[in-house]
Amino acid sequence: MIHNGALLGGYMNLIGPKSIASKLHLAVKILFFLAIPGVLLMAIVPILPSSWHYVSFDVKSGPLEFSFDMFRGTEARWWIWAMELVSRLCHAVVLYLLMRILEPAGAGELFHPKTPNLLRIMGCAVVAGSLLRTVFCAELLWLGLRPEPGVWISWAIDFDAIFMGILLVVLAEVFRRGYALRTESELTV
Repeated sequence: MIHNGALLGGYMNLIGPKSIASKLHLAVKILFFLAIPGVLLMAIVPILPSSWHYVSFDVKSGPLEFSFDMFRGTEARWWIWAMELVSRLCHAVVLYLLMRILEPAGAGELFHPKTPNLLRIMGCAVVAGSLLRTVFCAELLWLGLRPEPGVWISWAIDFDAIFMGILLVVLAEVFRRGYALRTESELTV
């Protein structure tokens, strides 16, 4: 059994200043700021100068794994671009919300009043991102995209992400009730 602090043979607090939560907050903050250029780059790909006709990137997003040249092909490539943009945007939103959740935990406040709403929004973003990737893949199949050898496209629903999103919404309710219990106990003491 791990007590609050006994971790990896030494003592370190899980919540509070100089704790694991504060270090995670810093790590997620760095990841968030590293994710922003990826979102911005994906957003400006369609307006790149004509001298950059060969823009290639790999997509590994949910049920799709694909590598292609952006400006050499059909309308299906724009669907892939849109799917990758939405996917990266959802990841950035989840990192931002996680950063906002870990901030009060790093300061020592586990049941912050905004945590349930942030968890609920995060769960909805995870589910929405998963469903949008599925819709994009279905549209690609409907357009009749012919993948090259070694490329696969499937419109299978990412049930792992949907389950994770639902779990986050349930966890939001747990935190909401925890905050209500803490507030009630502070009033009775």
